[in-house]
Amino acid sequence: MGEAEQMSKRLEGCISLVTGASRGAGKGVAIGLAEAGATVIVTARTRSSGTGEWPGSLEETIEEIARAGGKGVGHECDHSDDKAVSELFARVGRDYRGLDVLVNNVFGAPSVMPVNVPFWKTSVSVWDLLHTVGLRSHFVASQFAIPLMLGRKNGLVVNTSSPAGSSYTFNVPFGVQKSGVDRMALDMAHELKPYGIAAVSIWPGFLRSEKLAAQPDRVPSHLAKMIAERGETPLFAGRAVAALAGDPLVMNKTGRILVVSELAREYGFTDADGRIPAGIPSANEPTSADA
Repeated sequence: MGEAEQMSKRLEGCISLVTGASRGAGKGVAIGLAEAGATVIVTARTRSSGTGEWPGSLEETIEEIARAGGKGVGHECDHSDDKAVSELFARVGRDYRGLDVLVNNVFGAPSVMPVNVPFWKTSVSVWDLLHTVGLRSHFVASQFAIPLMLGRKNGLVVNTSSPAGSSYTFNVPFGVQKSGVDRMALDMAHELKPYGIAAVSIWPGFLRSEKLAAQPDRVPSHLAKMIAERGETPLFAGRAVAALAGDPLVMNKTGRILVVSELAREYGFTDADGRIPAGIPSANEPTSADA
């Protein structure tokens, strides 16, 4: 077996679950794990192409997983519905007898994100949506996932986040949601450490997402320019998660916020085009409020 093939099989036998995987970072993470040989369970509300508000679907993600040489299973799931989430993880327990990796990525946002709108003029519905699907949903999924990891002597929980957790981006509810996602991973790491389960938050860089392609004016023009110049594909974050999942020393990173481009330089993976994008500043460095 050649080196490339060995690398592609390093997560063989690993059972992974990625929430919100019909598009964006979730889809990229699912494909990255599949490339490395993991069995990937993916969730989303949109099963078929052309039936959702945005491009992307479970069926498309499963097709991409197969093209990457991996094994994928899709489950429709509304992560604002605790009963549906409970049933999802019960099924995972029955079908796979455990879980190795959970990636909390599902995210709810308004069709048009308020940008630089003062919080006293921002609808409370924006807060409720961002924090129900994207913060509370991560807590609930983790509650159901951890019992499936206990006893396996390893495990990894990854929350996808962004520098908005440490510097102003878009609006107050958005920043608080990202900060909460980061803090959740750090505090879960504290409680999970005795069980050998790592928990981290990752910061992809400027993401070239399906939503942005479909609605270019979704972000301010200066940010769109930055994404065009320095953007990453969602697969780049996927390869970061696969590298973490395959690292026998991943517990050394538990409780940390990890920047995807920095992980690429450490582990030696690249984006789809073979390059390592410039990425974003370290979690320990200040970022511009206008970035």
